[in-house]
Amino acid sequence: MKQIYCLCILLSIFSSLRIQAADVDKQYHLIGHRGGVTENCCHPENSLAALDEAVERGYTGVEIDIRESKDGVLFLYHYATLERDYASKARCADLTWEEIQQLKPLHKEGKAPVSVEEYCRYAQGKITELMLDIKLDHPSQAFYEELYRILKETGFINHSYFIGHGNFFLGKGKITMLISEREEFFQKYGEKTKDYYFLFAGIDELNSRLIRWCQEHGIQIMACVNRPYKYPVTQQGLEEAFRDLEWLKSWGVTYYQIDSDYDRPFRSSTAPSL
Repeated sequence: MKQIYCLCILLSIFSSLRIQAADVDKQYHLIGHRGGVTENCCHPENSLAALDEAVERGYTGVEIDIRESKDGVLFLYHYATLERDYASKARCADLTWEEIQQLKPLHKEGKAPVSVEEYCRYAQGKITELMLDIKLDHPSQAFYEELYRILKETGFINHSYFIGHGNFFLGKGKITMLISEREEFFQKYGEKTKDYYFLFAGIDELNSRLIRWCQEHGIQIMACVNRPYKYPVTQQGLEEAFRDLEWLKSWGVTYYQIDSDYDRPFRSSTAPSL
């Protein structure tokens, strides 16, 4: 009996520390890159498990990569071909959805890709925001209509951020505006720019002049801090990113697309992570 009591106490302490470590300050909106928390082999990219981990940490949304099967099913996968994660060198667009579901994962924790519809329905009530990276070069009208249907039925259409090819969603969700595009878009849409676009930029690209311009015109900023491409995360890189993030926080920037390595400055607790 005493052993059971001690075990319960230990589990309670573990749970408390875990929750505190994962408790993101509610004033910040963190959008988990590639479907949630995937770094350090935590979970496969664009998976339901990665989404669950992001929710547990207190993220308000996730960014997902969208592709289309040969027979028109929208699904989550980052790369154009499948050999990185599956025993196949086929292109995503050349396989039917049934063939995609039969793919053999190369990694023990791997599963077949999940459809956009399944992912969005699973995410209902768990997150409030979706960022969508459309990976097709030339999406068809049917693609857009199907994506719109899914987002509308699951309640995400007015809480969506689109990376690339998003003009179909102008005035519904918000579409990326790069730093180089801001003057062009503002000249075209004026004060309506804030309703159509958000400024998407790396944390090292933003400066006080840009932030003031966005704040003056009511344009939302989404700062991006992802792992360096093809390079490992270093302690020096983390410290530099944390300094940039603290500076952006001091300017009132509250939205971030993020890899989980960089979420520490947003935690409301400094309890150790177990």
